Amino acid sequence: MATLRRGSRGAEVKELQLILQRLGYNPGTADGIFGLKTMQAVIQFQKDNRLTPDGVVGPITWQALQSKDQRYQIYTIQSGDTFYKIALKFNLSLSSLIAANPRVDPNQLRTGQQIYIPSPQPKPVLIRSVGGWIPYWLQTQAFRSVQNHPDMFHNLSPFWYEVTISGEIIKYPGAEDNSILSFARTHGIRMIPLITNAFSSERISTVLNDPIIRQNHINNIVRLLNQFNYDGIDINYENLFVRDKEIFVVFLQELKMALAIGKQLIVTVHAKPDPFGDWSGAEAHDYIGIGQAADAVRIMGYDFHWFGGEPGPIAPADWVDRVLTYAVSTIPKSKIVLGVPTYGYDWPLELGQQGRGITYSYAISTAQRYNVPIIEDAQQGPHFTYTANEVVHEVWFIDATSFATLLDLVNKYDINGIVIWYLGAEDPKIYDVIQAKFQASV
Repeated sequence: MATLRRGSRGAEVKELQLILQRLGYNPGTADGIFGLKTMQAVIQFQKDNRLTPDGVVGPITWQALQSKDQRYQIYTIQSGDTFYKIALKFNLSLSSLIAANPRVDPNQLRTGQQIYIPSPQPKPVLIRSVGGWIPYWLQTQAFRSVQNHPDMFHNLSPFWYEVTISGEIIKYPGAEDNSILSFARTHGIRMIPLITNAFSSERISTVLNDPIIRQNHINNIVRLLNQFNYDGIDINYENLFVRDKEIFVVFLQELKMALAIGKQLIVTVHAKPDPFGDWSGAEAHDYIGIGQAADAVRIMGYDFHWFGGEPGPIAPADWVDRVLTYAVSTIPKSKIVLGVPTYGYDWPLELGQQGRGITYSYAISTAQRYNVPIIEDAQQGPHFTYTANEVVHEVWFIDATSFATLLDLVNKYDINGIVIWYLGAEDPKIYDVIQAKFQASV
């Protein structure tokens, strides 16, 4: 830290004044100006701590201030240190470490340099579970969301695995990333990776209906969980044949019996407001049977309008409400987890063209780029239209306000919690919403 004296100005002076205030001294307004009052407060602090009372804040006075102030401690950069490694070492979020050192460039650390280490803040007590899906194609960006908000997450499910037609398990790019695994374990976040059938009805039908292949697949899942000491597995087998509805439940029952005690079986299912839904994949997911076999059931409460269809809201509140009404009538509430979206779609209104997935930040920047108003709608989701290359586009997405509406429904039905699809796409304000909606009352 810089040596400060009367006449000094800037962020470090303001931080000094805030520390003095927290310690019960009166440096005047924390305005970043080292005036007479601040100097008098420094001298009094130095006298109280048997330091030379010269009113100058050099290394010795800084160290004494930091040792007395429970909010921070001083750390000396060592060879090979990065902010990420330091945050991991002190069980901090990366964002809190960066915020505590506004004048330090994380990419220009020097051995011997001193930085502030903020005291870990107590983990917020939430009345609902919060999970996050990490897509392998956006893994770095998604993981950054976790690093910035580790206290928000109870579990993470990265898209790491895919089942083959022979019941083997193949890995996606970035699977089994040790930085994610170690960060999660350091912060007490349960790792429950996801395995998918890549939306193939035929492939998973072959696995389910051949007893030998089915057992081989179960053995491979058990082996995987043991190898990496995962806390469970998320079975994300979509677009099943309706004729495989019952055998899928049999598979889940057999898998649950094979899992070691304490390993969670989570099953992700299509959303539907009744036993049939509006397509065969939804009908093939038997909520009653799956709810009995699984430890938790994640309902994908999104894609009411999808990229291959007409433009419209992704997770309209009235539809999600109907989905949860049916869910709580078939699955124990304590097992139900609502998959909530964070993304959007941009549909070109031109014959034969499909929409494409977009992030919250892309939606905002697109509206700004084309200077078009965003229609705010807490129940349906924000949306707007713009014209590019003579083609009209319609955009629907999720922001913190529409996200909050979905959390209100989670509270209304008193279900277990949420899982976010997907991390890396979100409006950063959703974390304030989660804390506000799920904060335990004191």
